[in-house]
Amino acid sequence: MNWYDYYFPQEMMEQADAIENCLNLLEEQIELIAQKSKNVKEVHIVGSGDCYFIGFAAAHAFKKYSGISATGYEAYDYFLLKPKVDEDTLVVLFSSSGRSLYVLKSLEYVKQQNGISVGVTNHEESELGKDSSIPLITVATGVSKSFPTKTTTSGLALMYALACKLGVIKGYISSEDAVEFMTELKVAVPDVIRRIYETEYPKIKDNIQKFLGSKCYAFIGSGPSRSASMVGAAKIIETNHCHIMTTNAEEYLHMNGFCIMSSDSVIVIGSNLTDHREAQAVEYAEQQCARVLVVGNVQCEEKENTVKVAPFISELSPFAAVLASMVVLHLFACELARLSNTDPDVPRHVNLKHVIGLLYTGPVAGWQV
Repeated sequence: MNWYDYYFPQEMMEQADAIENCLNLLEEQIELIAQKSKNVKEVHIVGSGDCYFIGFAAAHAFKKYSGISATGYEAYDYFLLKPKVDEDTLVVLFSSSGRSLYVLKSLEYVKQQNGISVGVTNHEESELGKDSSIPLITVATGVSKSFPTKTTTSGLALMYALACKLGVIKGYISSEDAVEFMTELKVAVPDVIRRIYETEYPKIKDNIQKFLGSKCYAFIGSGPSRSASMVGAAKIIETNHCHIMTTNAEEYLHMNGFCIMSSDSVIVIGSNLTDHREAQAVEYAEQQCARVLVVGNVQCEEKENTVKVAPFISELSPFAAVLASMVVLHLFACELARLSNTDPDVPRHVNLKHVIGLLYTGPVAGWQV
């Protein structure tokens, strides 16, 4: 089978268009959701897997751009904890398939408490698409037939847009600042991603052999970039079936770095806020003789086993930078899978049909099992 016949490599290269199309086609609906949510006092962001990971950056964005208290929850935890929800609570529930079991159980709880539920899904006919107070259907990305890439980055971009629109309605940010941020999301981010495809993907291909066969891949991201580190780690598990670690820079230096060895790879992701701890994490990993990939604006020297990619991500704001960093990490995982001869779409060593039966309420579009 030709490598580019797999779905994951194809979808990985569609993210610039997916983000751009999603934001443009759904801008009016985002505006409508913001108007209906103008009195909310708290935002909960609920999902599993990638849909949980992007909640970290999304929650920071709601606080930054709309001044609203926001928290990201893993769906099973949300269902167990049942945090307070009322008519002044906006709960955004993510599931690309719209059939994730505990996302739907969380939706039931939110409806019982009279909260405002926004269901972000790729499938209008799914339970999440039909039963949410306000469905947000991301059809502009196209159906994902593999582990999520474009649906993840597009979903996070939509949450940034919603935070921005809410901020204007609440008078927390100016219309001018909102226009600037929305233009960055719709124009600058896709342009930077296309630049990554053009210049950084070849560099990743040229250097990927250095990272092949690592015993552990440790991803470091702080602030909003925590979401990127978690998504990047997830892609390694899904496409390469390898062991991973994900942490922020401070905890890496305090604790997690102790276990890093020369057989490991460390991936350090810039935050576009400061690079002090990130640069120290690079230095620490180099002292441990690990293989190091540096993404974005972290100041360090390129060496034999330290590879720097996409420094121009520093041109973006910290939140927009997360989207571009995720694309770099998708490319990295994809190339590792290609060299390892693994199937990037389906983990062949597990009974996937059984796993899907545990995780979802019905068949998941795209999975051929």
